[in-house]
Amino acid sequence: MTSPADKANHLKVKTELVRRTFNYPETENVIQDYSCALNKVTLGKLYITENFLSFIASIGSTTETIPLRKILEMKKDSTLFVNNAITFKTAEQLVSFGTFSHRDEAFTLIYHLWKCPPFIYNPNSIDKELDEKNLFRGANQQKQKQLSSRVDTQSTKLALKLALETKETGIATVNEMAYQAEIIDGIEAKMDNIHSNLDRSDRLLKGIESVGGALSNHFSKDTTGGPKKEFSPLDRSLQIRPRDEPPTEIDILEKLANDSLIPGFVQIHNDRFIILDANRKTRTEIISTYTFDSVEYLVIRARPQHMDIRFHNNKYPRFRMASSYIQNVVNEIVLRSNGKYGKAPQVIFEPGIKEFVYGNPTIRFIPSSGRSQQSSLFTRASTLGVSNFIKDASDDIKDALIEQDKDLDEISDLLGDISNIARTIGDEAERSSAQLDRITVKVDHAQDRLQQNNKRITKML
Repeated sequence: MTSPADKANHLKVKTELVRRTFNYPETENVIQDYSCALNKVTLGKLYITENFLSFIASIGSTTETIPLRKILEMKKDSTLFVNNAITFKTAEQLVSFGTFSHRDEAFTLIYHLWKCPPFIYNPNSIDKELDEKNLFRGANQQKQKQLSSRVDTQSTKLALKLALETKETGIATVNEMAYQAEIIDGIEAKMDNIHSNLDRSDRLLKGIESVGGALSNHFSKDTTGGPKKEFSPLDRSLQIRPRDEPPTEIDILEKLANDSLIPGFVQIHNDRFIILDANRKTRTEIISTYTFDSVEYLVIRARPQHMDIRFHNNKYPRFRMASSYIQNVVNEIVLRSNGKYGKAPQVIFEPGIKEFVYGNPTIRFIPSSGRSQQSSLFTRASTLGVSNFIKDASDDIKDALIEQDKDLDEISDLLGDISNIARTIGDEAERSSAQLDRITVKVDHAQDRLQQNNKRITKML
């Protein structure tokens, strides 16, 4: 069995060959390679990296490269009536690769990378890309932009202050409603005792009004007597609902025992993750739901974009997967597991794989599918909101931006808390309203009974 270190070395050799042949940047890594024939004639290997399909002939110097972002269509094709080819259409050409030994596996992997550009959040690499973009911008323009830029931290401070005050007001309201709920419980208990006393008076009046009533009381069991019921206050302390993160669905490829790949999704909840098929349906033929407390390791494999999920005491077979969004999968599982259990599975990086950031709420996003408007060398999403002048900004501006970002994060958390407090207040208001309606009915009924008993007494006098 090949060790992770040996596998990493094999992949390194292939990656260096592809980078050297096609002059790719260091961000390109060979994910998988397949023996095939270019245009169904020239034998060689097709190397798949994060952003390119690269063919190198076994004999001769024939090469071919196709940027994934330029592919308009891809389809499974045939060679001499054998379904073992894949054809790619770009704006400039139509390229076909045939005689695949694992055509369906190759197609599934390429289609996933085409639909879901691989993304790893790395602040240093973002700075590097910004440097490259800034080469096309004048230095004076950058300086003017810096001088004219001011970070408004006072607005976020004011918003934060208002959010804190709103939360404190909400908590005070919750406590007051809990106190009022106990008082309302006491009122309802007293009304129940009043009705119990009225039941007793009804029985006594019945025995006084007629001989038949007296005989009926004598031969029937008295169910109205007994000691007065003591009021035991209920615990009406209100619990603010915990903030529930909505489930997140991430595109993955499930790797089966025979190493074939099938498309699907991992749906990550607050305490578990569920494996869905390509139609977002739960798979019934295998175990598809796993709780976070059963997971022991998240193993980032030496093969790029691949990972294993391994379970305590081998409770389940390891779950193998590939995805353009491995970092997002790990980040969500670690964050949600920490939130639910106060601990998370251990993350292990195999030799040769570059470690990435995880367990960080600031990188909680799933890049949109598609490769439109992306450079050929970088496939990062454009939703990070990084301004071009931040890197060269003054320390004061950087500090102000960091301070503002922290305040915005805190405001976001406070708004979540306020929303939960509002829901708790709403639920308690509905419960109290129903209880007050019930008490009103009891009061009206008691008043009617009391008036009726007064008439009966007056009639006897």
